[in-house]
Amino acid sequence: MCFCLSLRYVCVPTLYPFRVVILIALLLTMDLIDSSSAAQILDKQDGQHDVLPVFDSSRRTDAFIPNDPDALGWATNMIVSGATGGEVAGPFEGNEVNQLVGADRFYANGFNGSRAIISNVEAGYIDDTHETLTHSNRVHRPTGALSEVDRHATWVGSIMSGRMGGIDPGEYQLGIASGAELYSGVMASQWQKNRYTLSFSFFFRSLAESYRDAFVTGIDGTRTADVINSSFGTEDSTATQRMAITVDGLANQNPQTLLAAAAGNTGPDSNTVISPAAAYNTIAVAALASSGNYGQVASFSSRGPNDYGDPTNGTSSDARWPVDIAAPGQRLGVAYYGGETGGNGTSDNVVVEGSGPTGSPSGPAGGPDWYSRSKSGTSLSTPIVAGGAALLYDVAYDVFHGTSESRDARVIKAVLMNSADKTVGWNIGQVTHPNGMGGVQTLQALDQDVGTGRINLDRSYDQFLSGTTDVPNTPHGNQGNVAAIGWDFGNVAEGIANDYSINESLEEGATLTATLSWFRDRRVDVFNNAFDESFDDLDLELWTALNGKAVELISESASPFNSSEHFSFAIPKTGDYLLRVKWDEEIFDVVDDANNEDYGLAWLTVPIPEPTSWWLMLWAVVWCTGRRRQWK
Repeated sequence: MCFCLSLRYVCVPTLYPFRVVILIALLLTMDLIDSSSAAQILDKQDGQHDVLPVFDSSRRTDAFIPNDPDALGWATNMIVSGATGGEVAGPFEGNEVNQLVGADRFYANGFNGSRAIISNVEAGYIDDTHETLTHSNRVHRPTGALSEVDRHATWVGSIMSGRMGGIDPGEYQLGIASGAELYSGVMASQWQKNRYTLSFSFFFRSLAESYRDAFVTGIDGTRTADVINSSFGTEDSTATQRMAITVDGLANQNPQTLLAAAAGNTGPDSNTVISPAAAYNTIAVAALASSGNYGQVASFSSRGPNDYGDPTNGTSSDARWPVDIAAPGQRLGVAYYGGETGGNGTSDNVVVEGSGPTGSPSGPAGGPDWYSRSKSGTSLSTPIVAGGAALLYDVAYDVFHGTSESRDARVIKAVLMNSADKTVGWNIGQVTHPNGMGGVQTLQALDQDVGTGRINLDRSYDQFLSGTTDVPNTPHGNQGNVAAIGWDFGNVAEGIANDYSINESLEEGATLTATLSWFRDRRVDVFNNAFDESFDDLDLELWTALNGKAVELISESASPFNSSEHFSFAIPKTGDYLLRVKWDEEIFDVVDDANNEDYGLAWLTVPIPEPTSWWLMLWAVVWCTGRRRQWK
């Protein structure tokens, strides 16, 4: 019996047709309206603001963090299954993980990430001598950082963008976006503890410089990254310290780059998502367990709710749901580096307190054709999402000619989140709306374990390319008619809701899913001073419509401290509807900025299957359940 998931393959005892099983699981096990969460009902009239939780004003956070070039931080790479285990030379077999998450839909249409740039920012460099990663390029070493190849970076790089190579090339080597230009940045000033170690220290000037290369100055001196992957974390669950504000500020000021970050491996307790994943302007990725065909969260995966904090109000406990999406993160097969550098080395940086790694080297020396068979952690689920984002950027450059709207990180994030599959037990605290119109209400918006669910790139392809693809040149207010599926980059202002009238009648029982994504207003200046300036609260609503005008509120997602809103529910009555994006209020504002906010919006309507389709799906499940695949 084999349990190894490679760059492209997953070995499991039984592999059922992915889309059929997920659909049936949703229909049979997912409770879209959670009656047990009735205590969260918010009975408010249109025009009232969200009710905010209680704050501890004695715990106000910093609005300004001055640059300190010598400030030192500590971080951990997000692997839980150890440094060694299952390292082998040569190819191996299994089922396709790329297919499992739906990436084959992009490949079949000629997209493998070739127009996109991915930058991996973490402790060490990717091993560019490995047969799958010879295309990896190094970003220059920032001030104060070591310049060493690391095992962890190599694991991560192969999942994002591994390519066929070596004496026995095959699809087992392919990363999610194998055609993407891959760059590798470093930040570690020293690795610490026994070899192989995942723990390292860094100067904040090194961190800022590595991220600035990817976001601002260009990783090759000209072009910035489309996607950044960071599979490490520091202990800042409120996202109010220097690292979180720095990455949020760079993302806010350079919104055509999406940062994917690992949620962390300290679950199952709440308040364990750490920075940079806990930051607001990233996409935070949880890990799914290999059992159940990657249909539920891994026990180690960090989760919310997290505490919220700001400079004006202070801190509110368990008030924010930071996980955005989930991907396979257990028993993965990846490229292996066994050299004695990075976390397996002995470098002792004299300008850093404490010694470098100690003890004997860990794991075999390996070679360019060696692979690890069974790695686990959010470090490895995150590059799956990063690779998926690169596929969307590839499409944006080709189909949409690289428009800023199609490449906006808030749009890419909304598309990925809205097209995710709901996992078993998915729960965002949706309750029957108190107005009695048959819709739902959530003050949570995201599941504490998996956000909007498991990444589904097959559906992402449709979400990005079907129906309405941006609503250009529209002022605040009426955005006109849109298809039942689509996305938009927009801006909403105080007092003027943006309405999207769906151009067809929605049938009772059809499932409507919508996601809204925006940024917290943070900033970093050229001296790396960090500023936490303001945070606008947006709401997402569905209304009945008459001649393009809103009539009755049906459903709403109104979480007070998230930078995303999401709902997914059955339409209560056949009729005309419109989606509404509303600027609700400012949670805080220390700079008196304008009361408007850019956002990405994605929506999708799934009709009720015809009776014949029901019988076909049930037959498929029965057939698959009785079928077993033989492994060599």
